[in-house]
Amino acid sequence: MSTNNQKLEFLEIYNSKGLGTGLKKSKYHIHKKGLHHITVHLWVFTGKRNVLIQKRSKNKELNPGVWDVSVAGHVHFKENIKNALIRETFEETGMRIIKKKLIKLGVYSSINYHKNIVDREFNHTYLLKIKENEINLDYSNEEVDELKLISLKEMKTLLKKKSSDFFVGKNENYYQDVFNTIDKLTTKNFV
Repeated sequence: MSTNNQKLEFLEIYNSKGLGTGLKKSKYHIHKKGLHHITVHLWVFTGKRNVLIQKRSKNKELNPGVWDVSVAGHVHFKENIKNALIRETFEETGMRIIKKKLIKLGVYSSINYHKNIVDREFNHTYLLKIKENEINLDYSNEEVDELKLISLKEMKTLLKKKSSDFFVGKNENYYQDVFNTIDKLTTKNFV
């Protein structure tokens, strides 16, 4: 997203405990000042123990070209978290999802330092189990270069490697929770 678009996108400032302040600032301002804000993350997985990941566009300001969570995005000022998740999922994957099928994993604090930016987020993280034929792996746009499915086993291997080409942020508890929960949700159904 260009700097001009970031100046037009408004978010709510949160305090260090994850509580909204009611104060509205541009995404640009929030990132420049290192202010806390909220985002949504969605990990899409299948009963065959595959996880959808996206390759962030090379044009993204933060973490360009990195393979990451199925869906991630900012919650706009006064926007409902689940509505933000539905919006971001459609924008980044072309998929229309249903709120009642979302599985809440938790809220994770994340701080990432970039050139001229401190990104302090509270990631509201959800899981969604779908059938593989519901995913269009050919989907791409200005935010996402590519989508692909990887096995849960491959995800675990990639997390251990700690490569800068895969998975934004280094919150190991976050990724372990994602992995373990998907593992539990698919183990009993795995054939």
